[in-house]
Amino acid sequence: MDWSKSKTILIIGFILTNIVLGYNLYINVFRYDNEDIFSDSSINNLNKLLSTKNISINTQIPKETPSLSKLSIKYEDLSKSDLDHLFKGNGIYKIEDKNIIYKGKSNINNLDIKECTLFTKKFLKKYKFDEDTYLKATIKKADHIEIVYTGKYRNYFLEESYMTFVFYDNKDFSFERLWLLPIEEKKQKKRVITSVEAIMSAYNQMEQDSVINEIKLGYYFESNNMDIEQGDIGPVWRLKVNNEYIYIKAFDL
Repeated sequence: MDWSKSKTILIIGFILTNIVLGYNLYINVFRYDNEDIFSDSSINNLNKLLSTKNISINTQIPKETPSLSKLSIKYEDLSKSDLDHLFKGNGIYKIEDKNIIYKGKSNINNLDIKECTLFTKKFLKKYKFDEDTYLKATIKKADHIEIVYTGKYRNYFLEESYMTFVFYDNKDFSFERLWLLPIEEKKQKKRVITSVEAIMSAYNQMEQDSVINEIKLGYYFESNNMDIEQGDIGPVWRLKVNNEYIYIKAFDL
């Protein structure tokens, strides 16, 4: 008996069996129309699947399935003279690959999240960085506090468009901004997949005993090329799993 050949056949058979089982699970359990996919029985089936890895959902499962289009964006590109006019010599600032980097002193007496957040809001308003933003995360670490803002377009988050503040005990703080500017929506609209389907798609990326703390719809642009003039991005579902983010494309291919 040719053991090598038999082993190859067994492996191929195993792969095909898993593909068939996965397809049947998707068709028979999750591929409902939008009314059925959020039914009690469907959510129960989703929870049964997640329970195989002891994954729990600690947030509301959004039921929105809007029709969205792709979005054209470009990076904000300010000059050094723009920053001179903006900050008027306050603090130390520079531009690196379209990132604005600023360092200064805060007037915070107690290093806590509430005071730091209040300072960031005043700072953003003073320098007119407070439009089309929302607070994404506040993080307290042993020696500093981080406050993170993300861009938004209409009612949807717009990433990787961000502003990050870092505060220290000695009242030093740093500010970094890399910003995306929406240009236009494409004419063609398409309905996004449901949040349930997004969770299903993210299942293999989640580890044992994970907790889903957030499920949110928005736009996500990931690029290492800061020299691009313009780019098109599509909608994504963002899942916050433990302290990490998973992005699932929201257009059903």
